[in-house]
Amino acid sequence: VLQDITPLKELDQMKADFIAMVAHELRAPLAAVEQQLVVVLNRLAGEITAKQEELLGRAKERIKGLLDLIKDLLDLSKIEAGQIIQYKERLSLSEVIQKVVDLMKPEAQAKRIDLQFATPLEESWMTGDRNAIEGVFTNLISNAIKYTPEGGKVSISLGEEGDFLKATVSDTGVGIPKEDLPKVFDRFYRVKTPRTRQVVGTGLGLSIVKSLVDAHLGRIAIESEVGKGTTVTVLFPKEMGNASTPS
Repeated sequence: VLQDITPLKELDQMKADFIAMVAHELRAPLAAVEQQLVVVLNRLAGEITAKQEELLGRAKERIKGLLDLIKDLLDLSKIEAGQIIQYKERLSLSEVIQKVVDLMKPEAQAKRIDLQFATPLEESWMTGDRNAIEGVFTNLISNAIKYTPEGGKVSISLGEEGDFLKATVSDTGVGIPKEDLPKVFDRFYRVKTPRTRQVVGTGLGLSIVKSLVDAHLGRIAIESEVGKGTTVTVLFPKEMGNASTPS
């Protein structure tokens, strides 16, 4: 007997819409709180004690973690609605990666991490959604910085492999146990070790990255060794034409 699953689909859609609505409504007030904490921490509202600075700094980090979670939930709702790719255009992948690297430099410098991008001699063209591709590399490079101890190194390279552009993000971080590697792209999955416990995260980042790569007909793979570091490899099809095309 065939069962009508329409009510289940409607219930699932209602749940997704509710999560998106709550996330959207929480984002603005939390962003406002974060901005006010920055004002206080920068002593623009008067002097504060060292203890107050420590407590407010912790509060700011918690707020940032919540804002990251909200962003991931909104991205997830767009993916489920098939709306994550808004507009495809001709992109220079090296230019996109360089922009992300420049934005990530202050975060790397704060941990004395050597962040390097080996810029290719030739332009690397692909067709894709600029915001989505930036999101892929923002997530991967941010992860690499988060999980690399002070004084470490994060390196990005870009080349070609057959009909694909091949980008790698490598770090000298804590690494991922072999048994966890098959699960790292699962939603809400986080590697739990004593060395990763202090890192704030949602467990959604790599799942979203994989969805974005899949939406561009690309591939993603991860290799890692505990105590030595991690390398993520992303392949995107090379551009086959010159026209910008709406998705």
